[in-house]
Amino acid sequence: MRKLDPQVEALLEQFKANTPRHPSSPRGASVTPELLMMYGALGMPFEPVWLTNDFDLPGAAGNIPVRLYVSKTTAPLRESVPVFVYYHGGAFVSGDLDGHDTLLRAIANRAGCLVLSVGYRLAPEHPYPAANDDALTALNWVVNHASEIGADPTRLAVGGDGAGGLLAAWVAQRAAECGIHLRLQVLLCPVLDTTASSDSWKELGTGEYVVSHSRTLELYDAYLPKEICRTDPKVSPLFATDLAGVAPALIVTADHDPLRDEGDAYADKLKAANVQVDHTCWPGMIHGLATLAGVIDAGRVLIDQVAAALRQALAMPDQAPSQTL
Repeated sequence: MRKLDPQVEALLEQFKANTPRHPSSPRGASVTPELLMMYGALGMPFEPVWLTNDFDLPGAAGNIPVRLYVSKTTAPLRESVPVFVYYHGGAFVSGDLDGHDTLLRAIANRAGCLVLSVGYRLAPEHPYPAANDDALTALNWVVNHASEIGADPTRLAVGGDGAGGLLAAWVAQRAAECGIHLRLQVLLCPVLDTTASSDSWKELGTGEYVVSHSRTLELYDAYLPKEICRTDPKVSPLFATDLAGVAPALIVTADHDPLRDEGDAYADKLKAANVQVDHTCWPGMIHGLATLAGVIDAGRVLIDQVAAALRQALAMPDQAPSQTL
């Protein structure tokens, strides 16, 4: 494993100097992923888009808030355009439509597609399978109501970071099983194994690199009732046994992220199932790279990488209509 990138090292030191001290924390600091994401988001330049529209989707347990981003390159909507459905990170207990706003504005502008951000229900008030159900409901809504937002239902992609990456990966698996044709799944430092038992967790899960193993297990416990099997693919997509036909994937991991091994392993499993995979493990980087574009140069490069992958995957019309899961 390489050394930390100098920008990452400086950012972590700044956080450790400006966050509450706790004797049990590495080097006496208490750095949380939520704080780190907030710092990165605040550092990103705000990018105007042609339109944002907040509305609710009907869900089985109530309305699901979403935000639609329409970039200047896709407006005015004279014809149907591709759409990227995005699930934010936050370990199933935090995050909302505002937390990823600057990131998704940048992706919408660069990718030339609609972006639909999904505000799925959070634990502990809404335990498993609430987030999974909302994620699937949102994709089904796009398939069945694409014309209402000017979207082309044959040019769909899903994506997410952290816990949102888990939701995107599982939705992609369900889509392959049931007939929704996805062009791409974008998994950014994804949670894929809620047992959190990989070697990278043992190596990097002290909290020194933002993500703590003990704290993460507490957050997973808040979402997953005790009786739930954590090797169920709906809970941990890494354990899926049949990945044939799953959408092509862009998978991004970071070598100083405790979640690294599960993302790397999933990339290998997809390749073994003859799924096209573009996998990058960023050297010297930590969890949440995409949300750190305001302060880490590699984060801005990653946003451009995501946008380029979306443009390529969603470029041409598809003759195969999608079905409902």
